[in-house]
Amino acid sequence: MSANPISPRRQRGFTLIELMTTLAVGVVIVGFAVPSMSTFVKNQRLMTAADSLNVALSKARTIAASSNSYVTVAPIDGDWKNGWRVFNEHAAPNGQYEAANDTLIAVYDQLPSDISYEYDATNGLGYVSFSPVGYSQSASKAQMAMAIMFTLGSSKRMVEVSLLGRSRVCTPASTSDTYCTMPNISRAS
Repeated sequence: MSANPISPRRQRGFTLIELMTTLAVGVVIVGFAVPSMSTFVKNQRLMTAADSLNVALSKARTIAASSNSYVTVAPIDGDWKNGWRVFNEHAAPNGQYEAANDTLIAVYDQLPSDISYEYDATNGLGYVSFSPVGYSQSASKAQMAMAIMFTLGSSKRMVEVSLLGRSRVCTPASTSDTYCTMPNISRAS
């Protein structure tokens, strides 16, 4: 007769040392991810503001050319922080939305309170009008260019409107875009 030796029972699960090691590695990984995530979120908010204006400008230019009329993008109450309107002026542009005479196309939300802006326009005006052929111009029918820089902390994004009415978003002082420089800043918030 042979005796069955009693085999020790194997326990399942983690030891305290294994659990503490896993938690320490997790804390280190989260420690690296949180600052990167906050920078990412900040840059995304800034890009959203600049892209929103660029979309409004592109929409206005397209509608001006397709409807053979003057379409304007102007800040609400004269301040870009309040948001902006796209409207059809039907006549010579003056940059003022008048509900009785103008057709409202779109209204864009105000900027977040921590985003500031600066702008410069060749005509000194704080709005952009597009002629029936899609050129950016002022009330005197002279072509104009404009640049609006949005800033959040040390991050910057700029929306440029060329004399031909084309708009683009760029990052100033980046090594990849040497043509993205802000002209003389005349107005700021």
